[in-house]
Amino acid sequence: MIDFHTHILPGVDDGSPNIEESKKMILEARDLGFEKIISTSHYAYDCYEIPEYKRNEMITELNQEEDFPEIILGSEIFASYNMIDFLKEGKASTINGTNYILFELPLRTEFPNLKDLIIKLQENNYKLILAHPERYSVIQNNFNYLYELQEMGVLFQCNYASIIGYYGFVTKITVKKILKNKLASFLGSDVHRSGTIYKEFSTIMKKLKKVVTPEYLDELTTFNAEAILKNEML
Repeated sequence: MIDFHTHILPGVDDGSPNIEESKKMILEARDLGFEKIISTSHYAYDCYEIPEYKRNEMITELNQEEDFPEIILGSEIFASYNMIDFLKEGKASTINGTNYILFELPLRTEFPNLKDLIIKLQENNYKLILAHPERYSVIQNNFNYLYELQEMGVLFQCNYASIIGYYGFVTKITVKKILKNKLASFLGSDVHRSGTIYKEFSTIMKKLKKVVTPEYLDELTTFNAEAILKNEML
């Protein structure tokens, strides 16, 4: 399995505060069977701005540990009209140096002119993956908006813990609808601390297996992510 969305690097965002906590989280992931972990630290202008080279240094250090899953560079980029500049300047990162971007939106308000931003990014050869769409009120209140984004070529990554109500009842209902309609392409833990999401995995997997087929679950947890890491089209 590949964990597509994590906040495991120490001291770069609201995730792991130190290297000891990072290692605890990584060991929890390993024990669950994750062979690769994509580090998607937040990038948000004037808030979380640890540059790519520093995050790469942290990843290199972690990848020297024996028996750890492979840690892979990425970002969770807060939607901005300056995203292209952030990427080209080495501030934010694509997934594993590919053309794929994981990005997020405001949880409770609509991002203005999002479709224009998507077109601009696509014109610059970026491929877009929206993080945890089930958590956004704009999608919870208007599910057809998800189909509109899908028609534009946007892919979707849902959070594992949404299925157990970790982010609330409405998010739980929304993620079930997304999964039942096979709209998601990836699952990620969005883990920020040890002893949280990963410890719930037994319950999470039981819930998921009631909603999706074994074949689709393999795509969500492994196969689609493998393709993305190779910069392949889904």
